[in-house]
Amino acid sequence: MIIVGLVLVLSVGFYYIKTSSILRKTSRDSIVRELNQVNDTIQDQVQTIDSIIPLFMSNEVIQNALENPGTGINYPFSVERQMSYIYNSSALSEKNFTDSIYIYNSRSTVYHAYTSGILENVDDTSEFLQSTIDSANPHLMCYTSPLHDQNMYFARNLYSSNSGNRIGMIVININAQKWIEYCSKTIDPSWFIMLFNKEFSLSSDSDFSKDQLLDLYSSLTAQKNSVLFKEQSFGGRDYFMASQSLERLGLTSAVAAPKDLLLENLNSTLKSYLLVTLAVALLSLMAAFIISRAVTRPIDTMIFHINEISKGNRSALPPEGFYQEFRVWAQSFNQMLLQLDTYYQDIYQQKLLIKNAEIRALQSQMDPHFLFNVLNTIAWKAQMIDNEEIYEMVISLGSLLKMNTLSRNHNFTSISREMEYVRLYVYLQQMRFEDKISCDIQIPEQVLSCEIPCLSIQPLAENAIVHGLEPKKGKGHLIIQIIEGDDNQLEICIIDDGIGFEVIPDIQSIASSEKDSHTHIGMKNLDKRLKLLYGPDSGIRITSIPNKCTTVSFHIPRKEFTHDI
Repeated sequence: MIIVGLVLVLSVGFYYIKTSSILRKTSRDSIVRELNQVNDTIQDQVQTIDSIIPLFMSNEVIQNALENPGTGINYPFSVERQMSYIYNSSALSEKNFTDSIYIYNSRSTVYHAYTSGILENVDDTSEFLQSTIDSANPHLMCYTSPLHDQNMYFARNLYSSNSGNRIGMIVININAQKWIEYCSKTIDPSWFIMLFNKEFSLSSDSDFSKDQLLDLYSSLTAQKNSVLFKEQSFGGRDYFMASQSLERLGLTSAVAAPKDLLLENLNSTLKSYLLVTLAVALLSLMAAFIISRAVTRPIDTMIFHINEISKGNRSALPPEGFYQEFRVWAQSFNQMLLQLDTYYQDIYQQKLLIKNAEIRALQSQMDPHFLFNVLNTIAWKAQMIDNEEIYEMVISLGSLLKMNTLSRNHNFTSISREMEYVRLYVYLQQMRFEDKISCDIQIPEQVLSCEIPCLSIQPLAENAIVHGLEPKKGKGHLIIQIIEGDDNQLEICIIDDGIGFEVIPDIQSIASSEKDSHTHIGMKNLDKRLKLLYGPDSGIRITSIPNKCTTVSFHIPRKEFTHDI
């Protein structure tokens, strides 16, 4: 069921990603195609504007006004009438997006003709045009004016056919809003086109303000001779946008299409696909459940019978003919049960007798009373011959063995009882090495009644003597110290001036050997016991300065001992 569900989920994701990629590519191609068509339309209109300029220059009245400025009293009226006549007879008048036409001669005389019902301030416009237009550029130029947000000016310098000198210029004032509406007739109504530069912005969708369009300009600036396509959030909606720079006009054109509309088919298709996928998943789950129950029901039955047998209910045997697939297994299992019943009593009784014999043999060998009686006999013999030293050593060894035996059944003891055990061990070692080892015990009286894990100080003292002081040349000193901490903790320190450690070892990684395995195992076990009893921070810590001082310590919570052994 998990595999089927995973495959279906992956297929949905793959379908969405693949279909989305195809739709995005199709949308990009469609938007870029519309952008090219819009740009072609713009170029055709610019070509139309540029093509009527020679018509004005071919008119004798206009040409004479430019070649011979200032002749005739009614001359301006005649020139402007000829300008209106030429415009009305041209293809530009049919498109109805021209507001006016200006012609300037070399003396800056203005000839102006209105081509629509929109009036404008001729003087202000003329001043702006004459101060802005490049008089040295022989090509068609495009300008936008801060005086009229919805106007574009196409200008061309005029030259004499006789001398070749500049004799004036012509400016055609285009209503940009009408022009862009004319250029956007071929695109989808939900799409819109934009024209803008750093100072001018125009959109076929009147819902967007000039400031919004200018903010969009920087993100849609395309490189020369290239088309930029991107996803853009604009006006609270996501769009696919394509833009291209129109070098001749100094503008950037862009086409925008709503992303949600373009992907609407994907979402509707995906819903249908999801419904089909969900139906397939439900059918698959039902089929999987039925098949799994058919397979697992006999197994569950057999497991139930086996569990009953494990509880001692030997009458609940698996039925032989319950399922054909399990018949051989059931017969073998029943036969095994019969054999177990046959041999159970004999084998159990044999093992029980052998176990009892082993226990009795161990008890006879390791009976503490037997060892204590033998040691007491040796001590009595030593005392009979007045050898007090041997007597004290044997008595100490017996006490040491007795305390070791009694402590095996307990986890904790008091510090005072633990120190009795340590003193006996240190005494025996001092007798062994004579005057080589001295010991100083620094324990406050008030902590002697506190609780401590059994056999927690002796292994550290033994390790200090065997590994630190015994290999040292000359006398050695051992200090056993307990310090009361401010945080209700007791710190137990075993300090020696033996050979120490060149490198502080990891206690749990110390390898044991036949020579000193006992002390190593004692330190390892103690470290594990402390961490289990008090947490990982209570393990053994070692600091050492070779041949000067080695300190092995651990800390435990301070707690009064209430059940002494």
